[in-house]
Amino acid sequence: MNILKLSDVNSYYGKSHILFNVSLTVRKGEVTALLGRNGVGKTTTLRTIMNLVTKRTGEIIFKENVDLMRVPTHKIAKLGISYVPDHGGIFPNLTVEENLKISVKQGVGKGLFDMKTIFELFPQLKDFVNRAAGTLSGGERRMLGIAKGLLLNPELLLIDEPSEGLAPRIIRDIIETIKRIQKHGVSVLLTSPNLLFVEKTADRIYVMDKGEIKLSGKVDELSREEVERILTF
Repeated sequence: MNILKLSDVNSYYGKSHILFNVSLTVRKGEVTALLGRNGVGKTTTLRTIMNLVTKRTGEIIFKENVDLMRVPTHKIAKLGISYVPDHGGIFPNLTVEENLKISVKQGVGKGLFDMKTIFELFPQLKDFVNRAAGTLSGGERRMLGIAKGLLLNPELLLIDEPSEGLAPRIIRDIIETIKRIQKHGVSVLLTSPNLLFVEKTADRIYVMDKGEIKLSGKVDELSREEVERILTF
């Protein structure tokens, strides 16, 4: 079953045409990765889903019957889609606990994720509840951003560049976290320029270049040589 389907989606910032007939599917319970170099349109794809671009055309269907093209951003989040931007969407001057409580208040109601389950999933955050979020390390901020997204109790979690700029040890933690999120039944669409990270994380990959999907398939079906060629040129 599909939880999200994009068909022939085009996106614009002002007069700049960024995405060109992008089509992709996120299946329920899977981790799907949008892979590509920086600047090829990965972030714009997530922002397009959330209606954060100047103009968009095509079709974006959530759970087979909700046309997201007709839904404003604040209502998209209420439908069960949570977006974690590359900066984590945190408030640096607030404490970790205050950041989390904001998401609790904004959530769609009772669900799988609450403060208790979040601290079980991210035990390191429990040690930092009274620290200003801006003082956390890059990896800790990413964890906090993902935790905030989960507290909205989404069915689909969009994560932009979860591993970018992090040390290998922290990347391993991020991979394990995403796998645990998947086991909790949350579907994930993430972006990354890192092929190795994507191979260890995703069930299905879409390879993007210059605003277009150039290649797609299950991780074990794609030719690594062909993927690397797209990422190189």
